[in-house]
Amino acid sequence: MMNNLILLPLLIPLLAGLVTVLYKPYRREITIIASAVAGVIALTLSFHAVNEMMVINFGGWQSPYGIQFAGDFISLSLSGISLILTSLILMYGLHRPEYENDKLPFILFLLVGVNGSFLTADIFNLFVQFEVMLLASFVLMAIGNRAAQFKASIPYIVINIIGSWIFLAAIAMTYRLYGTLNYAHLSIRVQDHGMSDHAILIALLYLLVFALKSALILFMWLPKSYAVLSTENSAIFSALLTKVGVYAMIRFFTVIFSVHAAVTHEVLLVGSILTMIIGSIGVLAYRSIKYMICYQIILSIGIILFGLSTHTDAGLQGALLYLMNDMLIKGLLFLVAGIIIRDLHISTVHAHHGAIKQYPLLGTIFLLVTLTIGGVPPFGGFAGKLLIIEGGLHDRSYIGTIVMIIASLIALYTLIRMFLKVFFGEVDKMRANDIPKHQYGVMVVILILSLCITLFAQPIIDMLSHFDVDQYNQFLIKGGEK
Repeated sequence: MMNNLILLPLLIPLLAGLVTVLYKPYRREITIIASAVAGVIALTLSFHAVNEMMVINFGGWQSPYGIQFAGDFISLSLSGISLILTSLILMYGLHRPEYENDKLPFILFLLVGVNGSFLTADIFNLFVQFEVMLLASFVLMAIGNRAAQFKASIPYIVINIIGSWIFLAAIAMTYRLYGTLNYAHLSIRVQDHGMSDHAILIALLYLLVFALKSALILFMWLPKSYAVLSTENSAIFSALLTKVGVYAMIRFFTVIFSVHAAVTHEVLLVGSILTMIIGSIGVLAYRSIKYMICYQIILSIGIILFGLSTHTDAGLQGALLYLMNDMLIKGLLFLVAGIIIRDLHISTVHAHHGAIKQYPLLGTIFLLVTLTIGGVPPFGGFAGKLLIIEGGLHDRSYIGTIVMIIASLIALYTLIRMFLKVFFGEVDKMRANDIPKHQYGVMVVILILSLCITLFAQPIIDMLSHFDVDQYNQFLIKGGEK
Protein backbone atom coordinates (compact mmCIF):
# COMPACT_ATOMS: atom_id res chain seq x y z
CA MET A 1 0.00 0.00 0.00
CA MET A 2 2.88 2.33 0.81
CA ASN A 3 4.20 1.93 -2.73
CA ASN A 4 1.04 3.51 -4.13
CA LEU A 5 2.04 6.83 -2.59
CA ILE A 6 4.73 7.39 -5.23
CA LEU A 7 1.90 8.22 -7.65
CA LEU A 8 0.92 11.30 -5.62
CA PRO A 9 3.63 13.58 -7.11
CA LEU A 10 1.93 12.90 -10.47
CA LEU A 11 -1.71 12.68 -9.46
CA ILE A 12 -1.85 15.84 -7.34
CA PRO A 13 -0.59 18.17 -10.12
CA LEU A 14 -2.77 16.34 -12.65
CA LEU A 15 -5.95 16.74 -10.61
CA ALA A 16 -5.07 20.34 -9.73
CA GLY A 17 -4.48 21.04 -13.42
CA LEU A 18 -7.93 19.72 -14.31
CA VAL A 19 -9.48 21.77 -11.50
CA THR A 20 -7.79 24.99 -12.67
CA VAL A 21 -8.97 24.38 -16.23
CA LEU A 22 -12.59 24.12 -15.08
CA TYR A 23 -12.46 26.58 -12.17
CA LYS A 24 -10.72 29.88 -12.85
CA PRO A 25 -10.91 31.63 -9.44
CA TYR A 26 -7.89 31.13 -7.13
CA ARG A 27 -5.90 29.38 -9.85
CA ARG A 28 -2.54 30.52 -8.54
CA GLU A 29 -3.37 29.61 -4.95
CA ILE A 30 -4.55 26.13 -5.98
CA THR A 31 -1.42 25.59 -8.07
CA ILE A 32 0.91 26.73 -5.27
CA ILE A 33 -0.77 24.53 -2.64
CA ALA A 34 -0.93 21.47 -4.90
CA SER A 35 2.74 21.77 -5.88
CA ALA A 36 3.86 22.32 -2.30
CA VAL A 37 1.86 19.39 -0.90
CA ALA A 38 3.05 17.04 -3.64
CA GLY A 39 6.64 18.22 -3.08
CA VAL A 40 6.54 17.56 0.66
CA ILE A 41 5.13 14.09 0.01
CA ALA A 42 7.85 13.32 -2.55
CA LEU A 43 10.66 14.48 -0.26
CA THR A 44 9.22 12.49 2.67
CA LEU A 45 9.01 9.36 0.53
CA SER A 46 12.59 9.87 -0.69
CA PHE A 47 13.93 9.23 2.82
CA HIS A 48 11.78 6.14 3.14
CA ALA A 49 13.18 4.88 -0.17
CA VAL A 50 16.87 5.14 0.81
CA ASN A 51 17.06 1.48 1.86
CA GLU A 52 14.02 0.05 0.08
CA MET A 53 12.94 1.30 -3.31
CA MET A 54 9.20 1.74 -3.87
CA VAL A 55 7.75 0.01 -6.95
CA ILE A 56 4.23 -0.05 -8.33
CA ASN A 57 2.77 -1.89 -11.34
CA PHE A 58 -0.37 -0.99 -13.28
CA GLY A 59 -3.01 -3.28 -14.66
CA GLY A 60 -1.93 -6.40 -12.78
CA TRP A 61 0.64 -7.24 -15.44
CA GLN A 62 3.96 -8.65 -14.32
CA SER A 63 7.11 -6.81 -15.31
CA PRO A 64 8.30 -6.32 -18.02
CA TYR A 65 4.90 -6.19 -19.75
CA GLY A 66 3.02 -3.72 -17.58
CA ILE A 67 3.62 -0.05 -16.82
CA GLN A 68 5.97 0.24 -13.89
CA PHE A 69 6.82 3.24 -11.70
CA ALA A 70 9.72 3.20 -9.26
CA GLY A 71 10.84 5.63 -6.60
CA ASP A 72 14.29 5.60 -5.05
CA PHE A 73 16.08 8.38 -3.18
CA ILE A 74 17.36 9.96 -6.40
CA SER A 75 14.11 10.10 -8.39
CA LEU A 76 11.90 11.10 -5.44
CA SER A 77 14.34 13.79 -4.28
CA LEU A 78 14.47 15.37 -7.72
CA SER A 79 10.68 15.14 -7.94
CA GLY A 80 10.29 16.83 -4.55
CA ILE A 81 12.76 19.61 -5.39
CA SER A 82 11.02 20.33 -8.70
CA LEU A 83 7.59 20.59 -7.03
CA ILE A 84 8.73 22.72 -4.06
CA LEU A 85 10.73 25.03 -6.33
CA THR A 86 7.79 25.49 -8.72
CA SER A 87 5.52 26.33 -5.78
CA LEU A 88 8.00 28.99 -4.61
CA ILE A 89 8.42 30.44 -8.10
CA LEU A 90 4.65 30.78 -8.42
CA MET A 91 4.51 32.50 -5.02
CA TYR A 92 7.04 34.97 -6.43
CA GLY A 93 4.40 35.97 -9.01
CA LEU A 94 1.45 36.38 -6.63
CA HIS A 95 1.03 40.05 -7.58
CA ARG A 96 0.84 39.29 -11.31
CA PRO A 97 -2.26 40.35 -13.32
CA GLU A 98 -5.11 37.85 -13.42
CA TYR A 99 -4.73 37.15 -17.16
CA GLU A 100 -1.27 35.63 -16.55
CA ASN A 101 -2.92 32.90 -14.49
CA ASP A 102 -4.12 31.32 -17.74
CA LYS A 103 -0.68 29.67 -17.95
CA LEU A 104 -1.00 27.88 -14.62
CA PRO A 105 -2.85 24.71 -15.78
CA PHE A 106 -0.07 24.10 -18.28
CA ILE A 107 2.58 24.52 -15.57
CA LEU A 108 0.78 21.79 -13.59
CA PHE A 109 0.66 19.52 -16.64
CA LEU A 110 4.36 20.28 -17.18
CA LEU A 111 4.99 19.02 -13.62
CA VAL A 112 3.09 15.82 -14.43
CA GLY A 113 5.49 15.12 -17.29
CA VAL A 114 8.57 16.10 -15.30
CA ASN A 115 7.72 13.90 -12.31
CA GLY A 116 6.54 11.08 -14.54
CA SER A 117 9.96 11.16 -16.23
CA PHE A 118 11.68 10.95 -12.86
CA LEU A 119 9.55 8.06 -11.60
CA THR A 120 8.91 5.83 -14.61
CA ALA A 121 10.75 2.51 -14.97
CA ASP A 122 10.24 1.76 -18.66
CA ILE A 123 11.40 3.54 -21.79
CA PHE A 124 8.10 3.88 -23.63
CA ASN A 125 6.45 5.48 -20.61
CA LEU A 126 9.45 7.81 -20.41
CA PHE A 127 8.69 8.83 -23.99
CA VAL A 128 5.04 9.45 -23.06
CA GLN A 129 6.04 11.57 -20.06
CA PHE A 130 8.49 13.54 -22.23
CA GLU A 131 5.68 14.30 -24.67
CA VAL A 132 3.35 15.45 -21.87
CA MET A 133 6.10 17.72 -20.57
CA LEU A 134 7.01 19.04 -24.02
CA LEU A 135 3.41 19.66 -25.09
CA ALA A 136 2.84 21.78 -21.98
CA SER A 137 6.14 23.58 -22.59
CA PHE A 138 5.16 24.30 -26.21
CA VAL A 139 2.01 26.06 -25.00
CA LEU A 140 3.92 28.01 -22.32
CA MET A 141 6.55 28.95 -24.87
CA ALA A 142 4.10 30.19 -27.49
CA ILE A 143 1.37 31.72 -25.31
CA GLY A 144 1.40 35.52 -25.36
CA ASN A 145 1.12 38.30 -27.88
CA ARG A 146 4.80 39.02 -28.50
CA ALA A 147 6.22 38.34 -31.96
CA ALA A 148 9.67 37.58 -30.49
CA GLN A 149 8.19 34.92 -28.25
CA PHE A 150 6.38 33.23 -31.14
CA LYS A 151 9.51 33.39 -33.32
CA ALA A 152 11.69 31.87 -30.60
CA SER A 153 9.21 29.04 -30.03
CA ILE A 154 9.58 27.73 -33.60
CA PRO A 155 13.16 26.33 -33.34
CA TYR A 156 12.34 25.03 -29.84
CA ILE A 157 9.36 23.08 -31.15
CA VAL A 158 11.08 21.86 -34.32
CA ILE A 159 14.18 20.57 -32.50
CA ASN A 160 12.09 18.81 -29.86
CA ILE A 161 9.88 17.19 -32.51
CA ILE A 162 13.00 15.91 -34.28
CA GLY A 163 14.23 14.61 -30.93
CA SER A 164 10.92 12.79 -30.41
CA TRP A 165 11.21 11.11 -33.83
CA ILE A 166 14.71 9.90 -33.01
CA PHE A 167 13.45 8.74 -29.59
CA LEU A 168 10.70 6.66 -31.22
CA ALA A 169 13.16 5.14 -33.68
CA ALA A 170 15.48 4.21 -30.82
CA ILE A 171 12.56 2.65 -28.88
CA ALA A 172 11.55 0.55 -31.90
CA MET A 173 15.12 -0.66 -32.42
CA THR A 174 15.44 -1.42 -28.70
CA TYR A 175 12.31 -3.57 -28.61
CA ARG A 176 13.28 -5.39 -31.78
CA LEU A 177 16.76 -6.25 -30.49
CA TYR A 178 16.03 -6.90 -26.81
CA GLY A 179 12.28 -7.68 -26.66
CA THR A 180 11.60 -5.41 -23.66
CA LEU A 181 11.52 -1.75 -22.66
CA ASN A 182 11.57 -2.22 -18.88
CA TYR A 183 14.71 -0.73 -17.31
CA ALA A 184 15.63 -3.78 -15.22
CA HIS A 185 14.99 -6.46 -17.81
CA LEU A 186 16.59 -4.33 -20.49
CA SER A 187 19.71 -3.91 -18.36
CA ILE A 188 20.06 -7.69 -18.01
CA ARG A 189 19.50 -8.35 -21.71
CA VAL A 190 21.89 -5.58 -22.76
CA GLN A 191 24.62 -7.21 -20.65
CA ASP A 192 23.82 -10.65 -22.07
CA HIS A 193 23.79 -9.36 -25.65
CA GLY A 194 27.08 -7.50 -25.39
CA MET A 195 28.49 -4.70 -27.54
CA SER A 196 27.26 -5.46 -31.04
CA ASP A 197 27.12 -2.72 -33.65
CA HIS A 198 23.33 -2.51 -33.33
CA ALA A 199 23.55 -2.22 -29.56
CA ILE A 200 26.10 0.59 -29.73
CA LEU A 201 23.97 2.42 -32.33
CA ILE A 202 20.92 2.24 -30.04
CA ALA A 203 22.90 3.57 -27.07
CA LEU A 204 24.24 6.45 -29.18
CA LEU A 205 20.74 7.27 -30.45
CA TYR A 206 19.52 7.65 -26.87
CA LEU A 207 22.56 9.80 -26.14
CA LEU A 208 21.63 12.03 -29.10
CA VAL A 209 18.01 12.31 -27.93
CA PHE A 210 18.95 13.34 -24.41
CA ALA A 211 21.67 15.66 -25.71
CA LEU A 212 18.93 17.53 -27.60
CA LYS A 213 16.77 17.67 -24.48
CA SER A 214 19.55 18.79 -22.13
CA ALA A 215 21.49 21.15 -24.44
CA LEU A 216 24.62 18.97 -24.44
CA ILE A 217 26.58 20.49 -27.37
CA LEU A 218 23.26 20.92 -29.26
CA PHE A 219 22.48 24.12 -27.40
CA MET A 220 21.29 26.45 -30.18
CA TRP A 221 17.62 26.40 -29.21
CA LEU A 222 18.11 27.26 -25.54
CA PRO A 223 19.32 30.90 -25.32
CA LYS A 224 16.80 32.39 -27.75
CA SER A 225 13.91 30.35 -26.33
CA TYR A 226 14.51 30.98 -22.62
CA ALA A 227 15.42 34.65 -23.11
CA VAL A 228 11.92 35.58 -24.33
CA LEU A 229 9.95 33.87 -21.57
CA SER A 230 8.46 35.60 -18.57
CA THR A 231 10.54 35.58 -15.39
CA GLU A 232 8.55 32.78 -13.74
CA ASN A 233 8.45 30.58 -16.84
CA SER A 234 12.15 31.03 -17.59
CA ALA A 235 12.94 30.10 -13.97
CA ILE A 236 10.81 26.94 -14.19
CA PHE A 237 12.20 25.97 -17.60
CA SER A 238 15.83 26.49 -16.53
CA ALA A 239 15.34 24.56 -13.30
CA LEU A 240 13.42 21.59 -14.71
CA LEU A 241 13.44 20.90 -18.44
CA THR A 242 17.13 20.48 -19.22
CA LYS A 243 17.56 18.65 -15.91
CA VAL A 244 15.09 15.96 -16.98
CA GLY A 245 17.33 15.22 -19.98
CA VAL A 246 20.34 15.05 -17.66
CA TYR A 247 18.50 12.70 -15.29
CA ALA A 248 17.57 10.42 -18.21
CA MET A 249 21.24 10.21 -19.22
CA ILE A 250 22.22 9.31 -15.67
CA ARG A 251 19.59 6.55 -15.52
CA PHE A 252 20.26 5.14 -18.99
CA PHE A 253 24.04 5.08 -18.83
CA THR A 254 24.34 3.72 -15.31
CA VAL A 255 21.37 1.30 -15.17
CA ILE A 256 20.79 0.16 -18.76
CA PHE A 257 23.78 0.77 -21.03
CA SER A 258 26.61 0.54 -18.50
CA VAL A 259 28.14 -2.30 -20.54
CA HIS A 260 28.74 0.26 -23.32
CA ALA A 261 30.60 2.66 -21.03
CA ALA A 262 33.77 2.43 -23.12
CA VAL A 263 31.86 4.10 -25.97
CA THR A 264 29.11 6.18 -24.37
CA HIS A 265 31.22 7.67 -21.61
CA GLU A 266 33.93 8.68 -24.06
CA VAL A 267 31.29 10.48 -26.13
CA LEU A 268 29.89 12.03 -22.94
CA LEU A 269 33.38 13.14 -21.91
CA VAL A 270 34.03 14.92 -25.21
CA GLY A 271 30.49 16.35 -25.25
CA SER A 272 30.69 17.66 -21.69
CA ILE A 273 34.06 19.34 -22.35
CA LEU A 274 32.75 21.02 -25.49
CA THR A 275 29.59 22.09 -23.66
CA MET A 276 31.61 23.68 -20.85
CA ILE A 277 33.70 25.51 -23.45
CA ILE A 278 30.57 26.70 -25.31
CA GLY A 279 29.02 27.91 -22.06
CA SER A 280 32.22 29.72 -21.07
CA ILE A 281 32.46 31.49 -24.44
CA GLY A 282 28.79 32.50 -24.23
CA VAL A 283 28.99 34.03 -20.75
CA LEU A 284 32.14 35.93 -21.73
CA ALA A 285 30.85 37.14 -25.09
CA TYR A 286 27.39 38.44 -24.17
CA ARG A 287 26.48 41.54 -22.20
CA SER A 288 22.74 40.86 -22.20
CA ILE A 289 21.81 39.63 -18.72
CA LYS A 290 19.31 37.03 -19.93
CA TYR A 291 21.70 35.59 -22.52
CA MET A 292 24.54 35.44 -20.00
CA ILE A 293 22.33 33.47 -17.63
CA CYS A 294 21.18 31.13 -20.43
CA TYR A 295 24.82 30.27 -21.15
CA GLN A 296 25.34 29.71 -17.42
CA ILE A 297 22.74 26.92 -17.76
CA ILE A 298 24.67 25.37 -20.66
CA LEU A 299 27.93 25.57 -18.71
CA SER A 300 26.40 23.82 -15.68
CA ILE A 301 25.00 21.03 -17.90
CA GLY A 302 28.53 20.37 -19.09
CA ILE A 303 29.80 20.19 -15.50
CA ILE A 304 27.11 17.72 -14.39
CA LEU A 305 27.61 15.44 -17.39
CA PHE A 306 31.38 15.54 -16.95
CA GLY A 307 30.75 13.98 -13.54
CA LEU A 308 28.71 11.22 -15.22
CA SER A 309 31.35 10.70 -17.91
CA THR A 310 34.04 9.85 -15.33
CA HIS A 311 32.27 6.52 -14.68
CA THR A 312 33.22 6.68 -10.99
CA ASP A 313 31.16 6.64 -7.81
CA ALA A 314 32.55 10.02 -6.75
CA GLY A 315 31.80 11.58 -10.15
CA LEU A 316 28.23 10.22 -10.19
CA GLN A 317 27.52 11.30 -6.62
CA GLY A 318 28.98 14.74 -7.34
CA ALA A 319 26.87 15.06 -10.50
CA LEU A 320 23.68 14.20 -8.60
CA LEU A 321 24.50 16.49 -5.68
CA TYR A 322 25.35 19.34 -8.04
CA LEU A 323 22.18 18.62 -10.06
CA MET A 324 19.99 19.00 -6.95
CA ASN A 325 21.61 22.28 -6.03
CA ASP A 326 21.65 23.58 -9.60
CA MET A 327 17.89 23.13 -9.97
CA LEU A 328 17.38 25.52 -7.06
CA ILE A 329 20.10 28.01 -7.81
CA LYS A 330 19.39 28.42 -11.54
CA GLY A 331 15.72 29.06 -10.79
CA LEU A 332 16.77 31.65 -8.21
CA LEU A 333 19.23 33.26 -10.64
CA PHE A 334 16.42 33.84 -13.15
CA LEU A 335 14.20 35.35 -10.45
CA VAL A 336 16.94 37.79 -9.39
CA ALA A 337 17.65 38.63 -13.04
CA GLY A 338 13.93 39.19 -13.63
CA ILE A 339 13.85 41.87 -10.92
CA ILE A 340 16.99 43.52 -12.30
CA ILE A 341 15.57 43.62 -15.83
CA ARG A 342 11.92 44.41 -15.08
CA ASP A 343 12.04 46.53 -11.94
CA LEU A 344 15.48 48.15 -12.16
CA HIS A 345 15.26 48.49 -15.97
CA ILE A 346 18.79 47.15 -16.43
CA SER A 347 19.09 44.64 -19.28
CA THR A 348 22.83 44.78 -20.05
CA VAL A 349 26.06 45.08 -18.07
CA HIS A 350 27.77 47.79 -20.13
CA ALA A 351 27.69 50.56 -17.51
CA HIS A 352 27.72 50.88 -13.72
CA HIS A 353 24.36 51.51 -12.06
CA GLY A 354 25.08 51.68 -8.32
CA ALA A 355 21.91 49.83 -7.29
CA ILE A 356 23.35 48.50 -4.03
CA LYS A 357 22.41 51.69 -2.13
CA GLN A 358 18.76 51.33 -2.99
CA TYR A 359 18.59 47.51 -3.07
CA PRO A 360 21.11 46.12 -0.56
CA LEU A 361 19.16 42.89 0.07
CA LEU A 362 18.84 42.15 -3.64
CA GLY A 363 22.56 42.74 -4.05
CA THR A 364 23.35 40.41 -1.16
CA ILE A 365 21.17 37.64 -2.61
CA PHE A 366 22.80 38.07 -6.03
CA LEU A 367 26.28 37.84 -4.48
CA LEU A 368 25.40 34.64 -2.60
CA VAL A 369 23.98 33.13 -5.79
CA THR A 370 27.21 34.08 -7.58
CA LEU A 371 29.37 32.38 -4.93
CA THR A 372 27.16 29.27 -5.07
CA ILE A 373 27.39 28.93 -8.86
CA GLY A 374 31.12 29.54 -8.69
CA GLY A 375 31.49 26.67 -6.23
CA VAL A 376 33.13 28.84 -3.58
CA PRO A 377 33.26 26.99 -0.23
CA PRO A 378 31.16 26.64 1.83
CA PHE A 379 28.31 27.46 -0.59
CA GLY A 380 26.00 25.06 -2.42
CA GLY A 381 28.02 24.23 -5.52
CA PHE A 382 31.25 23.39 -3.70
CA ALA A 383 30.60 19.84 -2.46
CA GLY A 384 29.26 18.60 -5.80
CA LYS A 385 32.12 20.13 -7.80
CA LEU A 386 34.70 18.73 -5.39
CA LEU A 387 33.33 15.21 -5.88
CA ILE A 388 33.25 15.67 -9.67
CA ILE A 389 36.90 16.80 -9.61
CA GLU A 390 37.74 13.74 -7.48
CA GLY A 391 35.97 11.52 -10.02
CA GLY A 392 37.79 13.20 -12.91
CA LEU A 393 41.19 12.70 -11.29
CA HIS A 394 40.38 9.08 -10.40
CA ASP A 395 39.37 8.44 -14.03
CA ARG A 396 42.49 10.29 -15.23
CA SER A 397 40.32 12.71 -17.19
CA TYR A 398 42.81 15.48 -16.59
CA ILE A 399 41.81 17.65 -19.55
CA GLY A 400 38.15 17.55 -18.55
CA THR A 401 39.01 18.35 -14.94
CA ILE A 402 41.12 21.35 -15.96
CA VAL A 403 38.39 22.59 -18.33
CA MET A 404 35.81 22.24 -15.55
CA ILE A 405 37.92 24.24 -13.07
CA ILE A 406 38.55 26.98 -15.66
CA ALA A 407 34.86 27.03 -16.67
CA SER A 408 33.83 27.37 -13.01
CA LEU A 409 36.21 30.32 -12.60
CA ILE A 410 34.82 31.92 -15.77
CA ALA A 411 31.25 31.46 -14.46
CA LEU A 412 32.28 33.08 -11.19
CA TYR A 413 34.13 35.94 -12.94
CA THR A 414 31.24 36.82 -15.28
CA LEU A 415 28.70 36.86 -12.46
CA ILE A 416 30.97 38.98 -10.27
CA ARG A 417 31.39 41.35 -13.21
CA MET A 418 27.61 41.52 -13.56
CA PHE A 419 27.27 42.09 -9.81
CA LEU A 420 29.77 44.97 -9.85
CA LYS A 421 28.22 46.60 -12.92
CA VAL A 422 24.66 46.43 -11.60
CA PHE A 423 25.20 47.20 -7.94
CA PHE A 424 28.38 49.29 -7.68
CA GLY A 425 29.73 52.48 -9.20
CA GLU A 426 28.10 55.88 -9.49
CA VAL A 427 24.36 55.85 -8.90
CA ASP A 428 22.50 56.50 -12.14
CA LYS A 429 18.97 57.80 -12.45
CA MET A 430 17.17 54.48 -12.58
CA ARG A 431 13.45 54.36 -13.17
CA ALA A 432 13.24 51.67 -10.51
CA ASN A 433 10.04 50.08 -9.26
CA ASP A 434 9.35 48.96 -5.72
CA ILE A 435 10.04 45.26 -5.22
CA PRO A 436 7.25 43.39 -3.38
CA LYS A 437 8.40 41.99 -0.03
CA HIS A 438 7.07 38.51 -0.77
CA GLN A 439 9.51 38.24 -3.69
CA TYR A 440 12.41 38.80 -1.33
CA GLY A 441 10.93 36.16 0.96
CA VAL A 442 10.71 33.61 -1.87
CA MET A 443 14.30 34.25 -2.97
CA VAL A 444 15.61 33.93 0.59
CA VAL A 445 13.76 30.61 1.06
CA ILE A 446 15.24 29.18 -2.18
CA LEU A 447 18.68 30.35 -1.10
CA ILE A 448 18.23 28.67 2.30
CA LEU A 449 17.21 25.41 0.59
CA SER A 450 20.37 25.58 -1.50
CA LEU A 451 22.47 26.19 1.60
CA CYS A 452 20.77 23.21 3.29
CA ILE A 453 22.08 20.95 0.51
CA THR A 454 25.57 22.14 1.44
CA LEU A 455 25.05 21.77 5.19
CA PHE A 456 23.68 18.24 4.76
CA ALA A 457 25.97 17.32 1.85
CA GLN A 458 27.56 14.38 3.67
CA PRO A 459 24.24 12.72 4.68
CA ILE A 460 22.98 13.25 1.11
CA ILE A 461 26.17 11.69 -0.28
CA ASP A 462 25.72 8.76 2.11
CA MET A 463 22.16 8.27 0.85
CA LEU A 464 23.32 8.55 -2.77
CA SER A 465 25.96 5.90 -2.06
CA HIS A 466 23.15 3.41 -1.37
CA PHE A 467 22.36 3.44 -5.10
CA ASP A 468 23.47 0.16 -6.63
CA VAL A 469 22.55 -0.88 -10.16
CA ASP A 470 22.09 -4.58 -9.36
CA GLN A 471 19.96 -3.80 -6.30
CA TYR A 472 17.89 -1.31 -8.35
CA ASN A 473 17.21 -3.97 -10.99
CA GLN A 474 16.34 -6.61 -8.38
CA PHE A 475 13.80 -4.28 -6.76
CA LEU A 476 12.16 -3.63 -10.14
CA ILE A 477 11.99 -7.30 -11.04
CA LYS A 478 10.68 -8.34 -7.60
CA GLY A 479 8.20 -5.50 -7.71
CA GLY A 480 6.92 -6.82 -11.00
CA GLU A 481 6.36 -10.29 -9.57
CA LYS A 482 4.16 -9.23 -6.64
